[in-house]
Amino acid sequence: MKNLIQSEIKKIFFLKFSKNYLISMIAMGLALGIIFSLTTNVTQGKAITELSPMDIVSTNMLGVDLANVMLIIFTALSISKEFSTDAIYVSLVVTPNRKKFFASKMITYFLLSIVVSIVMVALTYLTSQLILSVHGMSRIAFQNANLRQFLLGVSVMPVFYCLLAVAATFIFESSGGSITFSLGIMAIPALIKMFSSTIQKLVMPILPQSAIHSLSGVAEQNSFESLGIFFSICILLAWIILVSLIAVVKFQKQDI
Repeated sequence: MKNLIQSEIKKIFFLKFSKNYLISMIAMGLALGIIFSLTTNVTQGKAITELSPMDIVSTNMLGVDLANVMLIIFTALSISKEFSTDAIYVSLVVTPNRKKFFASKMITYFLLSIVVSIVMVALTYLTSQLILSVHGMSRIAFQNANLRQFLLGVSVMPVFYCLLAVAATFIFESSGGSITFSLGIMAIPALIKMFSSTIQKLVMPILPQSAIHSLSGVAEQNSFESLGIFFSICILLAWIILVSLIAVVKFQKQDI
């Protein structure tokens, strides 16, 4: 398994495009967050000095959303390329155990998403502190419990959706299907909120966004998104396990 993971990592970073894409992803995410933070008078109707330090950090973290979307696209394109170019045949000759092959992909992109997530969140937090200092506002210390919970919840998001994209690519065998599925899961909450409270009460608690919002502490109390930490973790794991099981079953039955 170790050799497989090392091989997958080399596949990712062998191409100059991949390295440039990942660097651009982080740079664009940081830039977007800074833009949102410096234009609150337009986006929120308030001057930046009217907001609390936590609000500035939260606004700046919107850049992580862009990085999350770009990571989904990168993951789907990278894996689907093996199916579209028939390189999957060579890969399966080298690794005929399809479960092991799938697991190596999941572990590789799990490690990649953790690195991307930590780098993005850390840099965004530091730029938030810089923005606060430049505007003469008090900085928010990392020791702040609410801040740590928020950063943890934000960090979970890219990891979850990256793994979801990996499994979805094996299900649909195309980048388009994987990207549509992953982004669709992200967009569902906005659609569900258009329905009655009865439907929201049934659906919202089992959606990934609710779990991530609960983990980050931004879910409003007594709302349908408000879940316990343990239940939130279980929801995210259940999504990954369910989609992965479907992907493995389909991959094993596939005539390749």
